Amino acid sequence: MSTGIGIGISGNVFQTRAGLASGGSAPLLLDEYGADVKIAYSVRKLRTAYTGDCMRVRNSSSVELDIGFDSSGNLDESALLTHCGSGDGFVTIWYDQTGNNGYLQQGTDTLQPQIVSSGSVLKANGNPIIIGQNAVYSTKLDLVTPKSTYLPSTGQYFFFSVCKANTPRCILYNENTSTNWQFAAQEGNTSTVISATNYASDTYRRNGAAYTPSTRNDLTVDNASQSLLTIDGNLTASIPAFRLGHGTSNFDLWDMQEFIVYEGDKSSDESNIETAINGHYSIY
Repeated sequence: MSTGIGIGISGNVFQTRAGLASGGSAPLLLDEYGADVKIAYSVRKLRTAYTGDCMRVRNSSSVELDIGFDSSGNLDESALLTHCGSGDGFVTIWYDQTGNNGYLQQGTDTLQPQIVSSGSVLKANGNPIIIGQNAVYSTKLDLVTPKSTYLPSTGQYFFFSVCKANTPRCILYNENTSTNWQFAAQEGNTSTVISATNYASDTYRRNGAAYTPSTRNDLTVDNASQSLLTIDGNLTASIPAFRLGHGTSNFDLWDMQEFIVYEGDKSSDESNIETAINGHYSIY
């Protein structure tokens, strides 16, 4: 185990950043950018101090098993395939790596996103990916309630998501069944309503640059391959639910590899966090 220390100057401010790394490798994302993080899910390990598993997976025999990380800090594909064999695997729990225990869950078999298909780990750009079940348009993962325990206040939040749009419809995340949602994509739809109108002054970025999609169809086309989407927006504390996906009106979960939520203004770290995420996934 070695310790990496970065030293830099921003304006007239002297800054240091330290993180633990194994074998001289770079520190993990939340070792460097862990301040104000509320919930964090990924197919890789995000924090050195995290000792839990990555996700809980149900196989085709309806047996569930917690799957951890391999020696490189990625989802343990060997353990996953031993569990699933030549069948399929579905995510019942995606564990929160912040230590806040705000895990995502789905107890209904037909609504669980998929991670293994016919004995093969589903992947995008070489990394495992959670996808909505084929032809099931209400795939979703719900934050263990109450939401206020993990996302406790109104105001500014930053969302970082490594994902890709599936078809024909998908929603990145939402707080209820009809109004409080972000980034609805719909194949062939020219509607300009791509986010909920009661979210105040949301700012979008895609692959490290400002992003303003024109229609739901554009959103699907733009993000048909792996993308890093960043949202600087607001939550509504009065609504107790929070989920990836939607679950009604034939909208489902975006194919997802990583989803991290910070509370407060993270604009000073936004670009650095994006660069660090891209350094692992090689998106752009």
